[in-house]
Amino acid sequence: MASAELAFEKFQAALESTRGTAISAPTHAFPWPIAIDPERIRAKPDDARGTLVRNHRVKTTQINATWSSEGAIDTDYLPFILQMVAKGSITPTTPTSATSARLWTATPTISSDDIKSATLWAGDPNLTTVRRAAYAMVEEFTVESDAGGEDGAQGSLSGFCHYPTNVSAPTYASALTTGDILIPGAMQLWIDTGSDAIGTTEVTGRFLNTSWTIPTGAARKRYAAGPTGGLNFAKAGRGKRAAKAEITVELNDTSLAAEYAHYEADTPIKMRIRLNGGFIETANAVDLYHYLQLDIYGLAEDFSWEEVESVNRAFKFSIESTYNSDAGADFILSSQNVRATV
Repeated sequence: MASAELAFEKFQAALESTRGTAISAPTHAFPWPIAIDPERIRAKPDDARGTLVRNHRVKTTQINATWSSEGAIDTDYLPFILQMVAKGSITPTTPTSATSARLWTATPTISSDDIKSATLWAGDPNLTTVRRAAYAMVEEFTVESDAGGEDGAQGSLSGFCHYPTNVSAPTYASALTTGDILIPGAMQLWIDTGSDAIGTTEVTGRFLNTSWTIPTGAARKRYAAGPTGGLNFAKAGRGKRAAKAEITVELNDTSLAAEYAHYEADTPIKMRIRLNGGFIETANAVDLYHYLQLDIYGLAEDFSWEEVESVNRAFKFSIESTYNSDAGADFILSSQNVRATV
């Protein structure tokens, strides 16, 4: 009898054309392990039976499942992820005079719901069956990047899905091979105010680390469906959400006069954080790199003093996304890579 070996596990995914309608075969070999956790909700009435026995009747009333995935960010897979997190059905543009580079921009649609769901597969294909879950929705995407760390920028996804079923191993999609690791020591930060366009004023030599939390506002909906309607959730809806980005920068005279002053003066900030990877090409006299980028707008909040290796003073603050009329949204996620398709 075969046993499930971690080394042989494969994790696959496919964006769904119709939410909740399972895709028969995966389109992408997912770069991170995917955990699909089933849950069965059971009613246990506290019946008065004149005994010490707590439970006399038990009935399953709901079935749920959650999923999660995390690892080093791979620029190949960002177009897939961005469609589940920020905006569905995005297509790339080509930077001026570029031949290989492609820019994928996910400006959230703020007046309707267009993020994508996916079908997920997880398990060791050497076993008789693997687990498949349809209607996987992202609830939260997080990013961590520390210039003092040794690892590449890290990402994580978490959300809900339909209760998993056991299926025969599908025909697996091949792994994408052109992605790149994002190097925390190569990341960049711009902070602008007033009429300056976002990405005008770069903060150099002091940017230490950043973390992002991007919720989608996705939530499960349940309707009564009769005795044969099943126990899964029926639909997914969207509620209001706000992204949050936290940065830490070393303190000097300039930062005390600028970034700290923005905090005290309640100055609306336009902040761009770019996590860079490897070189792609030079086009129109501009060097183009793999990257993941967040543009976020709002006020500096959650201020705290920090230390750098017990040597230098630094400070940390965050921005909770606020609508910006020029952007037409409260935040924008984008990625540059060399993929012409998702």
